[in-house]
Formats: sequence, C-alpha cells, structure tokens
Amino acid sequence: MPEGPEVKTVARTLAERLVGKTLGDLWHSPHRLRKAANYTALAQLKNQTVNDVSSYGKVLFITANKTPAIIAQLGMTGQLFVCDHNDPVMPHTHVRWRLQSSRDEIRYVDPRRFGLIYTCNEKTKNEVLKKLGPDPFYLKKSGYQPLIAAMKKSSRAIKEVLLDQSIIAGVGNIYAAEALFVAGINPKQRALDIDNDAYERLLRATTLVMELGYKNCGTSFSNYVDGSGKKGSNIQFVNVFQKAGLPCKTCHTTIDRIKQGGRSTFYCPSCQKIPKK
Repeated sequence: MPEGPEVKTVARTLAERLVGKTLGDLWHSPHRLRKAANYTALAQLKNQTVNDVSSYGKVLFITANKTPAIIAQLGMTGQLFVCDHNDPVMPHTHVRWRLQSSRDEIRYVDPRRFGLIYTCNEKTKNEVLKKLGPDPFYLKKSGYQPLIAAMKKSSRAIKEVLLDQSIIAGVGNIYAAEALFVAGINPKQRALDIDNDAYERLLRATTLVMELGYKNCGTSFSNYVDGSGKKGSNIQFVNVFQKAGLPCKTCHTTIDRIKQGGRSTFYCPSCQKIPKK
C-alpha cells in the first residue's frame, strides 16, 4: 500500500505535470471502487485549472481554480499518474482524464479497487483531516508530547498503534517496521509500556525513515509508481522490511517475520528486544 512517502512523492510528481493545466473530458470504467465514485461531479470539473497537488498522510488533494477540488486515496494497489493519451491502457484502469491543450491525461489504475477518488471542497477536506493524527513530515519535536500521550493510552502492540491513522497519519507496514528497527523497539511491545525516551527515539526514527523514503521517491516492491508512472528506489535502503531470513545489517541475527493484525511484521530479535521489567 502506498504510504506517506509514496503519496507525497505522487503529489510532487503529479504537480510537475498538472499545475497550470486545465482539466478536459473524463472517461471512467463501469467497475465500482471501494465506494461508488460520483463521476458526474468529477466530470463537472472540466475547464478548471489545477493550482496545486499536495498530500497529508496517505491522502492526496488536488486544488483547481484555487479551491480544493479532488481527493484521492490509493488504497492497496492504486496508481494515479499522468501519461501520453496514446500510451497503452493498463488493465484495471478506472479513470482517464484528458488535459486540455495537451497530449497528456490523468489515469487512475487500481487492480484491487480499494482506493477512492472523489470531489471535495474546503469543508470536505477539513473533515478528512480532522480524522487523521499528525503527519510525521509536519511533526516538530515540540509536538511530540501530545502524540506520545495519545500512543501511550493504548494496550495494543506498538506496531499496531503506528498503523492507526487516527493517531499518526501516513505510517504503514513499511515505515512502521523500519522506524521500530531504527529506534530499537520490539514491534510486539505494548504501547502503554514504552517510556518517553523510547517514544522520542521512535518519533525521530519515524520521521527519518519517511524522509528517506521520500528522498528515494518511495518504496516500490509491488504496484506503487509515482505521478509520472516511475517506480521508487527506496527498497534498496530498507533495513528489515521484506528481509525475513536475511542477516541483520547491525548484528547479523536472522531477521524474523511475524503476523500482527493480519499483516507481516519484520524485525531483528536481537536489536529489538523487549526490555526486562
């Protein structure tokens, strides 16, 4: 699933191709996404000019005619990119949106159809943002304590808390595993048992690994591509994610893989021990 760094990369690379361009005719597939998209409302954005593309957490926002216009959530396998309108059409393409005075078009591709794309206004955008915790890309150290207090309320494993978008936005399976490794925290440790020093380490590590992911244009190991259809290179720089059975870079202990909440977790049993009480 595209996480914060991937969605932020999609926003940046889409902006490079979209800002200043005017939306044209929209085609859509008959297949329903996670929720039925209001394609009539989207089509009514024709003749509006894109001013900005941004992201917060895993949510992407497109502004047109200087007001919020489109929200996209890529789900598990969604791809939102700009290409030449004559490029071959991939299976599971749900939207083709021509840009006026251009050979380009926006395409939304989603094999598993868990994503969403819909119109919005300022109120809708604010309602979405209110449901999300702080985004590590915009989190300053001065904001650590309220976030730590929210995380410590939970008796769940810390890995599961990191995936809770209402507590911290944009962290998914990749960056949760990487941040916990960098911070030296066991993914099975209960959130309420972690002390403040370890939490500060964890939040610094979370920002660090997500900024690295963004610098490397995202982690491509499955479907993810940026807004120009290119894969990211961050998979080359991960420490534990998808490395079960391989030696840890730090201590050479074999990296383990467990299931938490139905998802795979990767960690080093030696570098990430639960502290003894």
